[in-house]
Amino acid sequence: MDKRLSVRQRVMLQAEEFWRLLWGWIPGGPGTLLRRWLYRPFFARAGAFRSGIGLVVQGFGNIHMGSGVGLNRHVSLYASRGTITLGDRVFVGDFSSINANDAEIRIGNDVIIGPMCLVQGANHAFGRLDIPIARQGHVPSSVSIEDNVWIAAHCVILPGVRIASGAVIAAGAVVTRDVPPNAVVGGVPAKILSYRDASLKTV
Repeated sequence: MDKRLSVRQRVMLQAEEFWRLLWGWIPGGPGTLLRRWLYRPFFARAGAFRSGIGLVVQGFGNIHMGSGVGLNRHVSLYASRGTITLGDRVFVGDFSSINANDAEIRIGNDVIIGPMCLVQGANHAFGRLDIPIARQGHVPSSVSIEDNVWIAAHCVILPGVRIASGAVIAAGAVVTRDVPPNAVVGGVPAKILSYRDASLKTV
């Protein structure tokens, strides 16, 4: 457990882990309804949402969710030392992770995040040679994903990135720089492939 956390934060993390182990594995509709009823009061703000089995949440009090959010199986939300904001009708696919430790991650309305994606809010510091990288902490940063964005399977969104509204991120892309509105990007690192608006040129 991170030694930079206060005693209260450590106790909360242990309580959240116990809560997940107790209720996180009940399948089907009953499990979805139970998790919504039990988890909702712990979030900073949460509308009606549904979650599959294996939901992992750290830092409930730093997470704001709109209505109609869908968190599929084994989704992870980490916000012990940061904030996550999910707009209305956000969908997060199986085994995806949103990591906002030492960062702010804002996701707009009607965003689709496919399975096995990572939205990473901050990078590890690594500038010093006298101590291990694991003990150098993070470089605080942020990620902004605007409305009506589709992030396909196996994508990585790195710190400091803004993905503008209407963009599409092709499967397997690693996004290292800002994405303009309605752009279709792909590759490692991701580059503009085309635009959704047929009147704009294809690259």
